[in-house]
Amino acid sequence: MKLLLSTIRELKYDQKILINELSEKELKDNVAICLIHPETYNKIVSKSGVNLKLTTSYGSVVLKPVWDESIPLEMIYVNKSIWANQITGDFKQKILFKNLEVNVKPTEEDVLELSNLLEKMKNL
Repeated sequence: MKLLLSTIRELKYDQKILINELSEKELKDNVAICLIHPETYNKIVSKSGVNLKLTTSYGSVVLKPVWDESIPLEMIYVNKSIWANQITGDFKQKILFKNLEVNVKPTEEDVLELSNLLEKMKNL
């Protein structure tokens, strides 16, 4: 399903703040998430507990969905983080991180651990 993606900086999920306070697993659990309205989620996924794979023209990433009724329908919010950096990019030397078209689909894939994500980036 095509949605609009915007990155946000929500303090309770802020990578910059949490990176010094949490273990790697706790950081992933609290930061590698996407906020989505429950109605939008139910249009995409037929059961709960399924991760979402977000793909833009810049790349893809698997994130854990978190329901949030304050998110507009047909949108998805992702915390500014190393996970979000996998699907944002630049256009005419301007970094794009708001209102990006993103394809969202359910997946049984796991969210990558921070160390695995860093390793993946080294091999690009």
